[in-house]
Amino acid sequence: MEEQGADWQRRVVGRSLNGATQRSIDRGARFIRAAAKVLERTQGESLTVQEVADEAGQSLRTLYQYFASKDDLLLAVFEEAMRTHARILRSAIAGFTDPEERLAAALIASARLPALHGKVGVDRGLSHLRLQLGQADPALVARSQEPVTSVFHELVSDATGSLGSGLEAEEATFLVASSRTAYLLAMTLGNEYGVEPPGIIDFVRYCLGGLGLQHPRSWYEAVDERLELSGGDGRSILRRLAKG
Repeated sequence: MEEQGADWQRRVVGRSLNGATQRSIDRGARFIRAAAKVLERTQGESLTVQEVADEAGQSLRTLYQYFASKDDLLLAVFEEAMRTHARILRSAIAGFTDPEERLAAALIASARLPALHGKVGVDRGLSHLRLQLGQADPALVARSQEPVTSVFHELVSDATGSLGSGLEAEEATFLVASSRTAYLLAMTLGNEYGVEPPGIIDFVRYCLGGLGLQHPRSWYEAVDERLELSGGDGRSILRRLAKG
């Protein structure tokens, strides 16, 4: 009968594998931060894997050990940006307890994020990424932005009792998420309709009003004033991502 390895051997092997896994994750994160810095520097207009490798202080060969292609790297940047976006939203609405206020606060916060630093251009990278990924594989975009979608699905579900639209939570979440995306793309990449867009408060009021949330503009303004956007440091999501 073959003797089994000692427990310490399994523990050592386990720690070794865990260490290698963590080192791979750390190295991949370094490339993602480097890609975010390049996107910020070019305002999302261009990015090459060589630029990212140079920014990370690594060889191109090393980069390809962690990411199969430029698109694979950009997808990782988008995924991490969505995780960061979701964390910012949850932090921003932490002081709200009323379900209606939490939903309104999250939508206002999400719409305000690109302009926090005063230069919308640095968020063009994320918008370009989303459009490129959406054309290639919409299901992939859905999985990538699941952290943000989950925030809104949770908030819509909690506020369902207040909504008078008769829509299911899934349907209402789709309307909220798609309206938010359309508004952010227009504010970031440019208004393609040639007419004056509404301000953030009026956009959110219209969006949630369509779901049956009927409150005066002053109610939304009060929610906006209570928001805790720790983006007071003036950093966009790309900036936050680049800083790690």
